[in-house]
Amino acid sequence: MADTRVGTRRTGPPPWAVLLGFGALVVAGLLWAKWAPYWTKLPSVAGSHSLGPSILTGGASATPGVSLSAGLRFAGTYFLAIWPALVVGLVLAAAVQTALPSAWVTRLLGSGVRGGVRASALALPSLMCSCCAAPLAVGLRRRAADLTATLAYWLANPALNPVVLAFCAFVLPWPWTVLRAAAGVAVVAAAVALGRWWARRSPEAVVDAADVVPGEEAGTDDRPLVVRFLRALGGVTVRLLPEYLLLVVALGAFRGVLFPLSSTLVSGTGLVLLVVGVVVLAVAGTLLPIPTGAEVAVVAALLAVGVAGPLAAPLLITLPALSLPSLLMVRSAFPRPLLAAVTGAVAGVGVLTSVVALAVGL
Repeated sequence: MADTRVGTRRTGPPPWAVLLGFGALVVAGLLWAKWAPYWTKLPSVAGSHSLGPSILTGGASATPGVSLSAGLRFAGTYFLAIWPALVVGLVLAAAVQTALPSAWVTRLLGSGVRGGVRASALALPSLMCSCCAAPLAVGLRRRAADLTATLAYWLANPALNPVVLAFCAFVLPWPWTVLRAAAGVAVVAAAVALGRWWARRSPEAVVDAADVVPGEEAGTDDRPLVVRFLRALGGVTVRLLPEYLLLVVALGAFRGVLFPLSSTLVSGTGLVLLVVGVVVLAVAGTLLPIPTGAEVAVVAALLAVGVAGPLAAPLLITLPALSLPSLLMVRSAFPRPLLAAVTGAVAGVGVLTSVVALAVGL
């Protein structure tokens, strides 16, 4: 329908001011939540060669039994570590939805395989876990960002995180760092391939990306930018956080079932037990949310108590790459069959890391 507001002048800030403000918000947010903390933490890890206790066991010899207290303790540890990044993710998601026109977002990320590569490169400085990157992925899709590029950005945040590779180098023997890097690249490559497959299968996923999560085009709302931003921030917070908080507590409460680290599954010997253990841990790793880099502490703790390297290897990539809460957070932004395929691909890469670990004698 034609615009009937002939002669109407926009009262909002000019585009250059919006772009400058958004860039300043990104830099300030990442500096506070990610860059400054890791700048301080990296020398400490390099000196101690430790990231502290495993989030699975909290320093105990085995995962706890099922209980609400276990879930609350896990959630407390988890949120204490990730809350600044979660706040930044929510704020940037609201800013993308209200300040950036779709055309800008489309040009920034690109599309197809090239878009996947570009989005992966843009994810490198974000350093976010999958749950903290999820709101931003939703915001990008609301601005009609390409399906494949957004999927790559979301997964590249945890999978290609350069700080995690530094943690690996400081805490684990060097082959584990190579394995973690290769597994991260494999996860993102699989996501790009699956995104392109879905785009060819359902072209409307690209053409009508704005309809995946309905949203108003930036600039068509006459309300002040601050009002629109606060409304978007409130909306994304209310929509995503309650379910997310409950899931973290529930998964923390049941982590002893998901990761039976004191059972025959782990302590036993034999090829069958090894295969069963690898599959169980690979699948479990795709469900539990963890802070950035916590997978390194988990693997280090398992190796320290004598768990075989091939059994611990899947957790090095499945724990950070995905989680059930992050999947549910983005379920309105991506087709659900595509998310199911991506989850299977991440678990498959986890199993493959175990095969490689076995082959090279880790």
